[in-house]
Amino acid sequence: MDLVITHELARTENQAALKRAYQLIKSANMGKSEFDPSESFSPDLFVLCAEQALKMGQPEMSEDCIQMYFKVKGPITQFLGRAHLCRAQLCAPTSSDNLEEFENCVTQYMKAINFAKGEPRYYFLVYNASVLYWHMVRPFLKPGCHQYVIPSLSQIVSVLNQTEEEDKEWRAELMLELLECYLQAGKKEEAAKFCLTAAPFIKANVPHKYQQIYSVMVRHELMDELHLKMEKKTSIILSVSFHINSLKAKLDKNELPEDVSSILKRAYRQIGLCNIQHFPAMRGEK
Repeated sequence: MDLVITHELARTENQAALKRAYQLIKSANMGKSEFDPSESFSPDLFVLCAEQALKMGQPEMSEDCIQMYFKVKGPITQFLGRAHLCRAQLCAPTSSDNLEEFENCVTQYMKAINFAKGEPRYYFLVYNASVLYWHMVRPFLKPGCHQYVIPSLSQIVSVLNQTEEEDKEWRAELMLELLECYLQAGKKEEAAKFCLTAAPFIKANVPHKYQQIYSVMVRHELMDELHLKMEKKTSIILSVSFHINSLKAKLDKNELPEDVSSILKRAYRQIGLCNIQHFPAMRGEK
């Protein structure tokens, strides 16, 4: 029976096959299978059917399969984490104003992540959950809501670090988003503490994004000024960023310096040097 259901589910984008698989699963679960009732039935099929139903726009079918899966209490495998991911997607907030739905959805994602983080072979579920979570959470990155995102996003960033996720650019992207959430929520102290680990990680592993976090650190004075000045000496781009964002920081406090014109001219000259350095050299005859 498992093979029959698996075959039906493998017929991608076929609504009739999905419905047939669902009916077989439901009948088997009720002990009314058209096959031999004593034949084994894998609980994994509940999740496989739920995933396929979700992809094909059948949320009610997907929800029913997930409910059946949790009722049978099958063995603890990757499908437990996948079931939590299905449930999280099924309870996605209908509005970015509904914080109760948001919290409920986050709970499901965290169940999947907390389950998967303890077993290296399930680390792929941590990554998948982080991607799905981010799609869900983006509408909530608006004024007044960043503070509600911080608890779950900070946990996800921490777990991705703990599992040493190989996609370091993705980790850097979430780190930058978390830093922005801290700042938007007025948590400058937490932002500064976070930079102590995030900045070195991004500099070492995703250097093309380092200017972004460096600019934020200068603008919001999140790191020792002496350290930031030493950093700007290593790159013309960082030097320009330092001058511009230092001015922005002073503007934020209505403390525009008298020598603003000379600072801008210096930055302009450095931009010119940067362009010269990046301009390709002429080639001679081979």
